[in-house]
Amino acid sequence: MGGMDIKIRQGLVSDASQAVPLLLSAAEDLLVSVFGNGDTRHTLDFLTHAWKGKYGQYGCNNHWVAVVDDVVVGVITAWHTKLGPVFDRASLDSITTFYSLDDAMAVLMRNQAVAVGLTPPSATELMLGHVAVDSIARRGGIGRAMIAHMRDYAIELNKQALVLDVQISNIAAIRFYQNVNFKEQSVNGTFVRFVHALSG
Repeated sequence: MGGMDIKIRQGLVSDASQAVPLLLSAAEDLLVSVFGNGDTRHTLDFLTHAWKGKYGQYGCNNHWVAVVDDVVVGVITAWHTKLGPVFDRASLDSITTFYSLDDAMAVLMRNQAVAVGLTPPSATELMLGHVAVDSIARRGGIGRAMIAHMRDYAIELNKQALVLDVQISNIAAIRFYQNVNFKEQSVNGTFVRFVHALSG
């Protein structure tokens, strides 16, 4: 798989069928428990709805995709402090327009229970998330290319560090981040916070 021509671009609505399953695979247990209440199909339906809604936490406009031969093989997102109320409103809208009122409340409560252990990025940090590479394309440099792209983006935004949270149980991901110069910063419940300082 050496020498792949990897292009990284912003996600598009039309990427949904390829990108959303990758997005789900980034944290499947967590996403299915929050958005599907255990039902994977329902979770995929919600994530597809949110992706096509463009602007919220799962919207295509807040994701970048890695493309090889016109196939989406990787996905990544980033959060920073300037996203603000528009982002929060769109994230909420994606939930309230998909679920019934009762279900939406249950989703928001489950989401809050997960979020409580996670520290948002500081003003000097770009926080990465939803990082996933298609299993067929792993070890092809796609993860590295996505991280490099987000590094450049962070520098453009005048950030001083990339940060991300990985579930402690996700050994493969932890090894990957260590290989691309992330350092373990702290452990918070079931998550490890990794940091990659940006110099120059």
